Amino acid sequence: MASYDALELQVIDQQGYEYIRAREGVSIDEELVRFLRRTHTYELGWVKVEGAKYIRYERITSVAIKRGLDE
Repeated sequence: MASYDALELQVIDQQGYEYIRAREGVSIDEELVRFLRRTHTYELGWVKVEGAKYIRYERITSVAIKRGLDE
């Protein structure tokens, strides 16, 4: 199984975590910078996470880099 790096999000009133994979050609560190600065795909009020799901940016309580997640 291949592993990947992602941003791990904790969301208000939700058990577990949501994940955002880095876009192709973008390091996970750069993806975090884009997320924190709310640039590129993070300019809007909704954030797309894995599983074709969207969550409100304001509902995110923490974000961290997770390395080596399994598919």
